[in-house]
Amino acid sequence: MNPLNISTIIGCGLPEQEQLPLIRQAGFDGFFAADTNADSLKLCAGMARQLGLVFETVHAPFKETNHIWEPKEAGEEYLSSLKELVDVCSQIQVGKCIVHVTMGNIVPEVSQVGLDRFGQLCDYAKAREVCICFENLEPHPHLEAVMAYMDDSYHGFCWDIGHNICYTPQTDWMKKYGRRLKCLHVHDNKGVTQPGNIDYRDDLHLLPFDGSLDWDWFARTLREYHYEGPITLEVSNQGKEEYQKMPLEQYLTAAYDRGCRIREKLESGL
Repeated sequence: MNPLNISTIIGCGLPEQEQLPLIRQAGFDGFFAADTNADSLKLCAGMARQLGLVFETVHAPFKETNHIWEPKEAGEEYLSSLKELVDVCSQIQVGKCIVHVTMGNIVPEVSQVGLDRFGQLCDYAKAREVCICFENLEPHPHLEAVMAYMDDSYHGFCWDIGHNICYTPQTDWMKKYGRRLKCLHVHDNKGVTQPGNIDYRDDLHLLPFDGSLDWDWFARTLREYHYEGPITLEVSNQGKEEYQKMPLEQYLTAAYDRGCRIREKLESGL
């Protein structure tokens, strides 16, 4: 049976470590963290051990990601910050780190310096037993360039299905990288609402079944690639007014129920 995991809920008003008992109470098996402060991550790791939660992944910060492609000091500084995060992941025994390769619609061109930096990151992380999972985003060539450059199967792909349908609905990411799939980010949205204008505002992070995603297709695709890892929700209670009105406990229970529905589709073969 695939475990059910969830992201900590950004914008809910509670520190991540205080969310973990509620995540466990809702029924989830594990979680991933987006707050990359070392002290916060260590607190989460300790709390997870107490609660019996699996700390699946840490999501690297991405606001400075574009610098990695530029031959400037800012790119080296960003690479250093990623290495520091890998060190923390290793210390708290979190074996996967999610990394974006670009940020936004206006990005630098693919460059050898950027590829080399991602190569350095992967080598550094592997030596510390941390897998780098590169995530699909807007329709830029950078992810494909990184995945082609990074030929070490220790590292791999994070399939963000919400990003797939609102940024690149024409791209079959699993056909490209399903054999290199390491983890999932699962959420819903209404697809591309302004054809010809790919925009981050379409990335709503709704609960599954509240948008336009075809969940039968999603389950069939995971079966096709024999995925046996966690079904990991990456959702936000800021995406709809009705979510915001829910106590966090109620929202997490609703999220768990949606995750169970996806798992049932995956396991039933329907």
